[in-house]
Amino acid sequence: MMTVWRLRTGADKRIRSGHPWVFSNELSVSPKGLPPGAPVELQDAKGQFVARGYGNPHSLIAFRALTFNSQDKEPTGFDFLHDKVLNSWRVRKAAGFRGSFRLAFGESDYIPGLVLDYYVIDQAGKQAQVFVAQLVTAGMDLALQNAEGFFKGLAEKAKEQGLSQFDWSQTAVVIRNDVGVRKLEGLTGNEAKVIKDLSDFKLDHVEILLNAAADAGVIKMSCDLREGQKTGFFLDQTHNIYLAMNLFKNWARQQKTKTVRVLDLCCYVGHWSTQITRALKAEGFEVEVHLVDVSKTALAFAKENAEREGAKVTVHEMDVLEGLTNLPTGQYDIVISDPPAFIKAKKDLPIGKAAYVKMNTHAFRLAKRNGFVASCSCSGLLEEEEFRDAIRKASLRNYSEVRSVLRGGHAADHPTLMQFPEGFYLKMYVHYIV
Repeated sequence: MMTVWRLRTGADKRIRSGHPWVFSNELSVSPKGLPPGAPVELQDAKGQFVARGYGNPHSLIAFRALTFNSQDKEPTGFDFLHDKVLNSWRVRKAAGFRGSFRLAFGESDYIPGLVLDYYVIDQAGKQAQVFVAQLVTAGMDLALQNAEGFFKGLAEKAKEQGLSQFDWSQTAVVIRNDVGVRKLEGLTGNEAKVIKDLSDFKLDHVEILLNAAADAGVIKMSCDLREGQKTGFFLDQTHNIYLAMNLFKNWARQQKTKTVRVLDLCCYVGHWSTQITRALKAEGFEVEVHLVDVSKTALAFAKENAEREGAKVTVHEMDVLEGLTNLPTGQYDIVISDPPAFIKAKKDLPIGKAAYVKMNTHAFRLAKRNGFVASCSCSGLLEEEEFRDAIRKASLRNYSEVRSVLRGGHAADHPTLMQFPEGFYLKMYVHYIV
């Protein structure tokens, strides 16, 4: 029988509004004795049903809701979770995603604890699919103990429902539990694990397919799906790159010179610069790309990707907060500032904001007049107003007239819930320098 936890009197307002979390101090009694991640039914102080999900007596977030429907009896069972993921898949298809995308985005897809990226891969003209999952809570870790069984069922149902063209024999599965956030749940950070491989593919150096930002086709990006950062690729900038590409193309058509210089800071495998190259080459421009990252491995992938689309590439292996003083002032038409999250915890806020000011100060210094700077932040703890303030300070140190001409945010494969503001993290502005 499922364990029942009750809320304190008056502590049900937030979760009844659809927020998926309950904190330990909102429960009527201390939640002891339950194995971390075990299924829980949540009731209000009067014993009325509120939600079902899973609990963790050792976490500040003691309960996470999977359903607010009393008819859902087994919310951690495979059938229920499959339906959740397949619903998310339909959202992505409706939004026009054709290749690789984030398939499940935790609470924002009503599946707390599961971050799941879906990749269509291509090697020597042969294609397959890869699920790369992060199980970041005790509840999801427990629910997907038989991860191979879960993904086999998911692949079969997706094929039956026309969401995927691939069957289980054309599927690989990688579990990336090498993330620090698991420690907050009392879980260990395990090494990346391939639980189903594909003999015809090298997952540590494979080409993924994803929507091209400037046309109706797909673009190839080489990356490492075994041990690359996050799940091997950063899929969250797809929408922002699409928005910026229309801006860059319109600007380029008005230029007298036929060479565009792009500086891609914290480039990782070069998603921004590769998409820009494809877009501007189609407009008849030559593209010079300067790639900056601290990782030699990432730079090798980025160089391969940008050159595949026709860019002339220069690589700079450096820490962006220390080495950018060595780059020439005012030499780049488009500067991309897309660093990893500088702020991991609330205590990091002052230092992290200062890092955003410093990096964007360099970005504005390096950009040409009548050029662009794209400023991005994936630090969820940094409020958008604070990010705008960091950009303001950075721009005033370099130019008196800077116009923010584009504001971005989350793509459809990184959805947000109005009742879950913690899911909003991605911020992007493009500025035109006069």
